[in-house]
Amino acid sequence: MCHHGYMKNTHLEHPEDSALLGKESVQDTINYLRNCKGSCSVKYDGAPAIVFGTNPENGKKFVGTKSVFNKVKVKINYTHADIEKNHGTNPKVAAILHTCLATFPQFDGIYQCDWIGYGGQTSFTPNTLTYDFTAVPGILDVDVVVAPHTHYVGDSIKELDAVFGVPSYLSGRFLGIHFVDGNAQFTSRRRRVDYILGLASVVSNFVKYPDAKEVAALKVAVNKCIRENSPISNVLSGNLLLLFNLLTQAKMYLMEGIEITGDQVDAKIDFGVDFLPGHEGYVHCNEYGAFKLVNRQVFSHYNFTLPKGW
Repeated sequence: MCHHGYMKNTHLEHPEDSALLGKESVQDTINYLRNCKGSCSVKYDGAPAIVFGTNPENGKKFVGTKSVFNKVKVKINYTHADIEKNHGTNPKVAAILHTCLATFPQFDGIYQCDWIGYGGQTSFTPNTLTYDFTAVPGILDVDVVVAPHTHYVGDSIKELDAVFGVPSYLSGRFLGIHFVDGNAQFTSRRRRVDYILGLASVVSNFVKYPDAKEVAALKVAVNKCIRENSPISNVLSGNLLLLFNLLTQAKMYLMEGIEITGDQVDAKIDFGVDFLPGHEGYVHCNEYGAFKLVNRQVFSHYNFTLPKGW
């Protein structure tokens, strides 16, 4: 497990986006990509996000969505009546929360998981990907399938730190719930990763980095390129583009050396797409930070553009 404080909800960045954030950020990312130690897990593409556990302020069991972390109107559900009040306008989310409240025992601590689906089946399409759990023993005997990924620590909901990775009792079957075991590990590392990172390190000295105002607009523009399957060179140029591409390439090579050690689940896209990308990617963290490792050109493009199951 690795601590990654300073943030409530774990909005993870792509390593290559650090090219937009300045030289110091790039150096941290290069150090991160050079270091394969730390924890690694499969990034499941579930929806919605479920936050659950015990509120440290009152000792009560709760369930909720990310709106548990709202700055102003905190939506935390201790009872089925709370769920109706807070989420009644979205019957699908409300039904999922009612199920979680009824089936989850009271856990110490606070956790976040992705909803994969109701039990009694082997195939689930919570969002963009379809998951095949046929190889997971006993999957037909559970009521609920969720993929836990983050543990929060702190004395109040307002001041929680995220810890990526979850305690071992949140993997496997537990009272009618299948907690997906998303563990993965680095098995090999290609020398070319280090060559590419060496080059990125040199290039990082010769980049005109965008100023703080431009960064937000550039991030939006990069995501728009990915969504529309158009080249990143439409919005980045020169050494900034080169640096972005080098970090992307290092990440892609790094991902080839990861092996899933947890549940053996097949992942594919069903919406008449020829290319089957497999899992969305991984979340990996070490002492230099936590990032999502995703094949954006493929996965993020489809995630942005395909119709959603929910």
